Amino acid sequence: MVFSSIIGVFLLPVIFFFHPYVFTVSPISAVLISINGMLYVLAVLPYFYALERDEASVVVPLFQMIPVLSYLLGIAILGETLTLNQIFASLLIIIGAIGISLDLTEKRKIKLKKDVLGLMFISSLLFALNFLFFKHFALRESFWVTAFWEYVGFGIFAIFLMLFVKPYRNQFIEVFRRNRVIVLSTNGINEIINIIAKISFNFASLLAPVTLIWVVNGLQPMFVFIYGVLFTLFWPKFSEENISKTNLAQKVISIAVITVGVYLLSSNSS
Repeated sequence: MVFSSIIGVFLLPVIFFFHPYVFTVSPISAVLISINGMLYVLAVLPYFYALERDEASVVVPLFQMIPVLSYLLGIAILGETLTLNQIFASLLIIIGAIGISLDLTEKRKIKLKKDVLGLMFISSLLFALNFLFFKHFALRESFWVTAFWEYVGFGIFAIFLMLFVKPYRNQFIEVFRRNRVIVLSTNGINEIINIIAKISFNFASLLAPVTLIWVVNGLQPMFVFIYGVLFTLFWPKFSEENISKTNLAQKVISIAVITVGVYLLSSNSS
């Protein structure tokens, strides 16, 4: 959480160097955009807790709840309505999300992983709000102005964590003290990749409706699933997934249902 918050601070001077007009935005807009940045980092928290509880190939596909929640937010905030096709596509995503959240390890007994599903619902809802507000401000101000003040929000959130969340502060200092090189290199690479992905997604959302972008983003669970299987087979010390026949079939079917739902949802919004 601390690293995810700090990384945006290092981008501030870079953005300011190429776009010095970032301070021309009104104070109210700067504050609201910064709050939206905090919202993004906060959305990462339940995602991390979900990853502690289950495999990445189970957790990541649940992010496909975001387009459904985006539609629901559009209804609640913008007064939009859903067509029957959009409702059907949303139901497919929900069915796929529930399918991948089922625990089938015990024979003749099916359990729903309520904790993982609940955490990812909260994370998806916060991410949906962040994407919605980012596009709103980026269209009104500019992309880089919005990105700059969003990263200011990242930095403020990092300060809040270090000052007021003692366990996070102690863990951060301890792990940094013991494994400085590994922590800096591993987390640094991870956060750089994450920032590039976020900037790419945000910029793409300005070129087309956000729901259309989810056509491509719907491939994310497939990539995670493939990575998980490859790591389990060739690099199990790094990551190990359950690759039993039952588990593989469950993931493949659920991811396929989610992908079809995202595609239908996006194609109906074009």
